[in-house]
Amino acid sequence: MTGPPEPASPRRSRVALPASAAVVLASAALLFAFGRSLGLRSPVFAFELHFVLMAAAAVIDRLFAPALRGPRFDVSPREVALYEKLGVGAFLRLLRIVGWTALTRDRNVFDGSRRSLGSYERATRHGENAHTWLFLIVLAPVAWSLARGWWDAAWWIGSMNVLFHAYPVMLQRTQRARLRRLLDRRPPEVVGPDGPDGTGGPVSGPVAG
Repeated sequence: MTGPPEPASPRRSRVALPASAAVVLASAALLFAFGRSLGLRSPVFAFELHFVLMAAAAVIDRLFAPALRGPRFDVSPREVALYEKLGVGAFLRLLRIVGWTALTRDRNVFDGSRRSLGSYERATRHGENAHTWLFLIVLAPVAWSLARGWWDAAWWIGSMNVLFHAYPVMLQRTQRARLRRLLDRRPPEVVGPDGPDGTGGPVSGPVAG
């Protein structure tokens, strides 16, 4: 992760659409090649499907740099409690064990000071938005696999959809609730190098959003 994108300039906005179209076409070609070589029902193809889509989403997010404001990014305490019951804490521990939190740590987004909490909070909105859209998009190949009776493909793609997108959305929303509490309290200048939840910066699951 290189930090949440800043609002797009008019010149940048003009190139966002054709550049995004090129990203989509390149991703489609890459997935076609993976499908031919690995087989559409392969768990390796399912893995590559998600990571190609996440890489494309990260590029498109930076091209369009959406503001991502509104009530859908508000998080209630009851919602956080639900995510904790669903195991979002265990998911975060898994990311630490595999080294993902260290890999995606970005001091340009969060440097341990209160002044960087705003960019940290903004990064959670971008990560959540990308993973939400990808979760919905991946439902299409899951449905297609089910329609063809490819239960193994539906299982691999669907289970990875939950792991790679649903849980990252829950994690981003949980992080944002804590960040907003810190911002509202106006705490001391230094929060700590590992952030309010010990992750060291925005965490977006398998791919930083």
